Amino acid sequence: MRIRSTLFLATALVIAPLAAFAQSPSSTFEATGGFAFLEGHGEPTLGLGQNLSHDNDDSAFTASFAWNLNEAWSLETWMTWPSQRNIRDANDATVATYDVRPVMLSMNYRFSTMAQRYRPFAGIGWQWTRVSNESVAPGQDALAPLQIHGDDGIAAVAGIDIDLNQNWFVRGDIRYLDSSISSTSGLSTMPEHNSANTMAYGASIGVRF
Repeated sequence: MRIRSTLFLATALVIAPLAAFAQSPSSTFEATGGFAFLEGHGEPTLGLGQNLSHDNDDSAFTASFAWNLNEAWSLETWMTWPSQRNIRDANDATVATYDVRPVMLSMNYRFSTMAQRYRPFAGIGWQWTRVSNESVAPGQDALAPLQIHGDDGIAAVAGIDIDLNQNWFVRGDIRYLDSSISSTSGLSTMPEHNSANTMAYGASIGVRF
């Protein structure tokens, strides 16, 4: 089912820009750089039961690139730099760490400009969350080898751009990333699947060219 959903959405994200571009002889591009606060939900237990705490709220640098097909529609790619997740036991000792890095592709709709400088937008698309640098803390050798794999899922964004001048703007946005992760460890050799949905609250500065 997820494969079919991925193919359907990928096809829609390809066809929609072409249809919009056919109606617009000119297009522009936008690039942004900033940071986001990531609020994660759901983490692996690694065979240690539920007495774990997860430091899955973190901040990360972000970057995006958008193709503005016309005044209303744009195709955007958004990503974060890797951010670390820490898993702690009941004594607040770190038992394992790993890095996550989401990438999001979306089709965004820009609403009418308000007060000549405020440009709200909303979009829907697909995200890929990749996991890397799994590490077991000293004294937790029973968890090795630790393997965690990310997943893909639907994603959505809502935000607003505030023009500083003709080319530069600042942006605030909220993104929802629907994902899950699977993990295996020395104590849990059967794949364990957990929800890993994430909310990203971002602020950035951008340029239009």
